[in-house]
Amino acid sequence: MLKFLLLDESERDNRLKSTVDDESVRIECQLERAYWNQNGTFSLQNILFHARPGDLICIIGPVGSGKSSLLQTLTGEITYFDGKVRLNGSFCYVPQESWIFSSTIKNNILFGKEYDNQLFRRVIHAAALDTDCDQLPDGIQTMVGDQGVMLSGGQKARVNMARALYREADIYLLDDPLSAVDTKVSKYLFERCIRDYLRDKICVLVTHQIQFLQDATKIIMLDNGEMVHTGTYSELLTCSPLFSQMLHNINQQECTNDSKKIQTAATFSRMASSGSTDETEESLLTDHIEMHEKGSVKWHVYLDYIRASSGVFIGIALLLIAFGIREFLSIFATWWLAEWSEDENHRHIQYANCTDTKDKKMNAIKLMNETEWNNHHNRKFYFYCITVFILTILTLLRTITLQSLCLNASRMLHNRMFQRLIRCPIAFFDLNPIGRILNRFTKDIALIDEQLPNTIFDFMHQWE
Repeated sequence: MLKFLLLDESERDNRLKSTVDDESVRIECQLERAYWNQNGTFSLQNILFHARPGDLICIIGPVGSGKSSLLQTLTGEITYFDGKVRLNGSFCYVPQESWIFSSTIKNNILFGKEYDNQLFRRVIHAAALDTDCDQLPDGIQTMVGDQGVMLSGGQKARVNMARALYREADIYLLDDPLSAVDTKVSKYLFERCIRDYLRDKICVLVTHQIQFLQDATKIIMLDNGEMVHTGTYSELLTCSPLFSQMLHNINQQECTNDSKKIQTAATFSRMASSGSTDETEESLLTDHIEMHEKGSVKWHVYLDYIRASSGVFIGIALLLIAFGIREFLSIFATWWLAEWSEDENHRHIQYANCTDTKDKKMNAIKLMNETEWNNHHNRKFYFYCITVFILTILTLLRTITLQSLCLNASRMLHNRMFQRLIRCPIAFFDLNPIGRILNRFTKDIALIDEQLPNTIFDFMHQWE
């Protein structure tokens, strides 16, 4: 940590400070050299170009020639560089690898911005997402899962593109967004998104799609990190044999990639033919939605809880015994206290009225001498105290029994949930966010541990 804090400050923000110097939107790049680290062998060299609103700059070159590094230099990600890079205006960077977070399609496109219905509809139409949203079960509210597992690679790329369009930036830096879609969709995206929707913006496009180069305002050819040629399509085709050779190489590479994609698609098609893929895909789109039961609680839920506590018969028997005996003793103690109070009342009547009565019990109490009455009084008192003591013990045992049954049920249900969770397929964790799974454990188990025992106690107390 100390070594990191003592490193020299990065000055990559210098290239972005110029955005406030001038109100006109433009890109000026006079890059002499740029490299990721001082000990690295690869670097960008001698790249000069400028762009105004309405310009479409296409960057081409073989794999590893530095196309993506050039865009990251414009965004300020490359730490070390010599020269001058100026971006006047807000910019939006679309990476080659689509980034999707676990939420709805709508939230992935908005990305924190306020929802504008008209703008949103224009964006998803330009990104060719309107048809996909109509086919999804919840439309734009469909959950895409962690890292967009519910979406195909082409759909991820189009969501990524729609997010960029919704930002309404001045400058768009597109790192080969057309490579993840097929030929028909790539043509649609280029015509509707890049050439039409972004016609008044500055657009810097890294691409291997040579059929779109004729619409570019300027083409930049990179080879091994160096700009070898720049100009329009017709200029390069006339003056640069290297451009023609590069087009041929890119075309051959694309043909090879297309053949591999066709073979891979055929392989997966044969693998999927053994099962009902349509039903599986539909279930994947719908099963990830969290469901909530409505209406009255089913009887099997109560039985499952009692069975988890100690078994149906044992659990019911223990509850009945614990509450039944305690309630019986409570009634008996009340009755005994009433009898004792009545005897005391009869004894006092003896001194107030000495006439005989037909009540044998009252006459027996009147005929007792003082010693016999004291013994009778003490028996009543001690027996009542013993009854109250036993009642207290039974109340404590009843509470312990109920809490033990609830604790055992909670432990069994938690273990059962955990055992089933660790045996779930990987697709379950892709479709259900980790936060939702943790919420079920924490919230549901908290209800079982804290609220349910009190509810059961109150329910049993109503029958006392």
